[in-house]
Amino acid sequence: MGSPAAADSAQDAAARKADLDFLVDQIAAHYAYLPDRHLDLAKLKAIYEPKAEAAPTPGVFLQVIEQAVGELHDHHATLGANNAASPQLIPTGTELWAEMRNGRAFLTEIRPGGAAAKAGLHAGDEVLAFGEVPAAKAVARAAPKALAEPDSEADNFTLRTLLAGTHEGERVLSVRSRDGQTRVVRLAPYTPPQVQDLVAWRWIRPGVGYIRIENSLGDTDTVKAFDAALEQLKGAKGLILDLRNTPSGGSTDVGEPILGRFISKTSAYQRVFDPGPGKTYPKDSWLKTAAPRAPQVKARLVVLVDHWTGSMGEGMTIGFDALHRAKIVGTSMAGLCGGTGEFTLPKLKISVHFPIERLYRVNGEPRETFAPPYLVDLAHESGDDLILARGLKVMEGEMRSPSTKTSVTLHQSF
Repeated sequence: MGSPAAADSAQDAAARKADLDFLVDQIAAHYAYLPDRHLDLAKLKAIYEPKAEAAPTPGVFLQVIEQAVGELHDHHATLGANNAASPQLIPTGTELWAEMRNGRAFLTEIRPGGAAAKAGLHAGDEVLAFGEVPAAKAVARAAPKALAEPDSEADNFTLRTLLAGTHEGERVLSVRSRDGQTRVVRLAPYTPPQVQDLVAWRWIRPGVGYIRIENSLGDTDTVKAFDAALEQLKGAKGLILDLRNTPSGGSTDVGEPILGRFISKTSAYQRVFDPGPGKTYPKDSWLKTAAPRAPQVKARLVVLVDHWTGSMGEGMTIGFDALHRAKIVGTSMAGLCGGTGEFTLPKLKISVHFPIERLYRVNGEPRETFAPPYLVDLAHESGDDLILARGLKVMEGEMRSPSTKTSVTLHQSF
């Protein structure tokens, strides 16, 4: 006769397997980007069911679920739980953006103020190795294992995940700089910058105001703070809106009212498609709109973006572009796919979030592929805050435009 401990262990293993199967079934039924991911779900189950059953502790089981979700190679697919060994969230928990090019790993952007920037890393540097492991080999080892065919974006996802590291582990990188010098860089776990204000503002040049949203698009008080900043900058003929610190995304309850200050009528800013049974794109897609809010801001507007412009920040950016209301300056954004839904594993109650809606620009192009019309190449230019410098140059051109001569900054609608 078996022991109670053995029976409990068998029940726990069955519960972990059931949760893993539940997760895969939800991905199959609801993950909006599954056709793009080259993912073999039967293979995924075959790989991770035994790992789930054998997990000796809740922490190890969490790692199994993290690895299974990582097979989606989607930075917008996340868990609602983590521990010290968990991978950092991207873009919120990383200071390095990178991509693979012909089997080599290159940094494409460094977040200002972090350990990597202080260590002298620059866009254009090549990552040669993680510890003693060559970069290409490290990426191959950590890459998704359940793909039906090779996927270059899976390699980029894996590279960025390795560079971000975990919540407590040191990162040791061998790097060759743009001038050919090779060195080893040791980086402590990344800590996102702490800011005091929801919204920062200042006069940046005569007649030009600057507003920066400080990763607060999920806080409804941000709307009041943004309105207060606009009031302080009343009289500006040009505004720089900096969305480069919005990696954690946010809510339409914040993003849409901010858009609304810059428009005179209800307007579409993003297209949504829920690829449910029998639905086809674009026939079954629909438009998200923003309503105007007085007083309307008529100042010339430049929006700054980079790889830490995420989710709702990306939605606002493509909205300003669709509305022809701003010039967009910077690098590509975080490229976070879709609108997410939450699924809770029924036995062990771990929450998983992944995209259940596909998001597009109003013109039908995928949101995640948007690139600023004024694209800044950080790897081949030098200077302090190249994106802001380019934004100011674009603003100068806008303010010299004849159409700005009779511009009124704030106009109250009654």
